[in-house]
Amino acid sequence: MDPVSIPVIDLRTASPDDLVNGLINASCVFLVGHGVPRAVREAVLETGDHFFGLPRDEKAKVEWPGDGPWYGWQPVSESSPTAELLERYELRLKPSDSHLPPKVWADGFPLWPQSPPDFRNAWTALYVAMHGLAARVTGMIAESLALPDADVPAWTTQQHSNLVVNYYHAQTQAPEAGRTRARAHTDIGGITLLWADDAPGGLEAAIGAQRAWTPVRFRDDAWLLQAGDLLHLWSGGRIPANPHRVVNPPPSANAKARRSIVFFHHPNADTWVAPANAEHGMQALDHIMARQRGEYARVEAR
Repeated sequence: MDPVSIPVIDLRTASPDDLVNGLINASCVFLVGHGVPRAVREAVLETGDHFFGLPRDEKAKVEWPGDGPWYGWQPVSESSPTAELLERYELRLKPSDSHLPPKVWADGFPLWPQSPPDFRNAWTALYVAMHGLAARVTGMIAESLALPDADVPAWTTQQHSNLVVNYYHAQTQAPEAGRTRARAHTDIGGITLLWADDAPGGLEAAIGAQRAWTPVRFRDDAWLLQAGDLLHLWSGGRIPANPHRVVNPPPSANAKARRSIVFFHHPNADTWVAPANAEHGMQALDHIMARQRGEYARVEAR
């Protein structure tokens, strides 16, 4: 059987069925014609590079406080000897404030870095753009699958979503056994929208019926859309969640850091997620926190 390639969906012309068929067949698709300006994305990368280059004490001023869903700076590589080899910064704006002007919406976030000074404006602009794109995509999915109209606002205008930059450390020497950039997993939420640079040691996705690990080479103009656990459930299992991992670079590669921008979309945290007419489901926040606790338990057990 020929391997399945990742479909490319042009949102300027694609129908909702085109999008959903791509996700059913491959569990992830590239989106082009999405309307997210390149300059907005680049501003986040530039301010992120500055932030991650700050002394640890400076970054620690905006570190995740340790309870509730993740946000702020997270030194993931420091969690244990086998923790994943990255650090990240995570922005989460309140769903209840999404109707406000962007500047006012951003006022509700408590962990903005002070340096660089344009960090807040850059990240707010991309968050707003990705929030709109996620709402558009989940609306198309709901239309194609004829999901209940009453469900849709929780996945679109009222979504609970995070904008993250992952900064994968340059590997100047081979990492210890068992340490990777990101272990194989599916994402917690509805959809994930991802852009990554082309540094060695990158994303692999398991796609197609054979779940073959496939290196993902990013087009500069494309965002990768990956289906998550909660979309799999909401779709009644019709859309599979996408397994993926981030591999270490080969020893022969020039040592350099790698960056990715990720928009983790979830339905509103209070939403009960279940297929239409199903008796069983789960609350979105319960699932988010169970997976988050599981990550800690797994890391601590190693």
